[in-house]
Amino acid sequence: MKKQMQHKIVSLEVLDLRYPTVKLGMAGSDPRHLAPNYSCAIPILRTDSGLEGRSLIFTIGDGTQIQQAAVEALRRFVVGRSLNEFIAEPGLFAQSLAEHHQLRWLALGTYRMAVGGIVNALWDLWAKSLGVPMWQLLTSLTPAQIVACIDFHHLRDALTEDELLDLLARHADGKAGNLERLSHRGPRVYSTAGWSGRPLDEVSALCRDLYQKGTRAFKAKVGRGQQYDRQRALDEDRRMLRTIREATGRDALLLTDSNQNLGDWRNAASYMRELAEFQILFIEEAIAYNDVLGHIELRKALAPVGIGVAGGEQAPDAITFKQLLAGGGLTHCQIDGARVGGVNELLAIVALAAKYQVPVCPHSGGIGLGQLVGPMSVFDQAWFGSEGRWLEYLEFLQAGVFEHPLAVDDGHYVLGKAPGWGLEMKAEFVARYRYPDGPDTANSEEADRIAAVQPGAPPYAKFWA
Repeated sequence: MKKQMQHKIVSLEVLDLRYPTVKLGMAGSDPRHLAPNYSCAIPILRTDSGLEGRSLIFTIGDGTQIQQAAVEALRRFVVGRSLNEFIAEPGLFAQSLAEHHQLRWLALGTYRMAVGGIVNALWDLWAKSLGVPMWQLLTSLTPAQIVACIDFHHLRDALTEDELLDLLARHADGKAGNLERLSHRGPRVYSTAGWSGRPLDEVSALCRDLYQKGTRAFKAKVGRGQQYDRQRALDEDRRMLRTIREATGRDALLLTDSNQNLGDWRNAASYMRELAEFQILFIEEAIAYNDVLGHIELRKALAPVGIGVAGGEQAPDAITFKQLLAGGGLTHCQIDGARVGGVNELLAIVALAAKYQVPVCPHSGGIGLGQLVGPMSVFDQAWFGSEGRWLEYLEFLQAGVFEHPLAVDDGHYVLGKAPGWGLEMKAEFVARYRYPDGPDTANSEEADRIAAVQPGAPPYAKFWA
């Protein structure tokens, strides 16, 4: 009998890549991040078999070095282990990182993202060991395996192991048909085209082109500088939304996002009611990501004008999502593949959203995030259907960056064929933008100077210049 390969992990490397997005005009800018440089920390687990597991943690310039250091602090927990140890007990392995008795004191944020980076790299190894794309591995998991992946310690007041098994059993009959449909026509996508300050002629041309190619939902950033000049901000937002509407059609959905810039829920509700004429599907991140009570009140306040409330892009763990979902604060649940503790925690969040019948509409507005959440969307929609669900898609930083760039056909995500996440990058791109020695790597001081003079920049931004 042939001996099963163990794929012993022999090294961990973390790349720091920083792309100067500020040179793309205003693409990527939003009401809170006025001149971001799309960047990422990339953990790479190498094995004695030659197999490599990769993941990606999205950042926007400064801070990537901190994220890199956080991932490297986990080296001793994975180097020397075998992939088979993870495959045998993926839930316990992930918990051993997230709940380490010394490191858990660092709590959420950078540390949780580092854990997610390692966990997602292990999942990448698992999929590659089988020679299958990530969506195929995720959708092949049995209900018992799914439950075993999740840490229910702080979730059982909202969702227990038995409840999840029952939920999956009730949806099992539709899974094969859903997966067959998705394999031919993947999740619907929406385009984030209306970046803050982006020239309207660029927005119009992009939206017109995408609409003609089948995209039927478009998102605009709103509320830039509203706390300093409300009328100017509203006028800017109306021009952006009108431009998108005129470039597309009456059947196109309009989505909005303020990146937590609308203050408290009362101000957010008042501001969004001013834009209700545009028949907006939802406002994303209207207020602070962890303002659970505010989200609940905002949803109530906007319901009469038909605007939903989306959130979760910066929510750092399943417990925060539990409160937002169980409390009724979200109409759309936005998971992020690089924010929480990796696939295991994402499975918990998707399950919670399914219980409370809130559609999962992942955030992927960043380099590489589409590769991470696309397979999670396929998992969610294979089990729970596609009603009300959209997947964010960015048209830039794909071709010329990844060996297997994301593809969209007729407004739908095309399921990847590359084994694992498909996060392998072109060597030329890595060489050009690797920090600090890449010849074209982003300049943080330059980004600060640009941000400080943007319309709607906060008064404290003068200290960045």
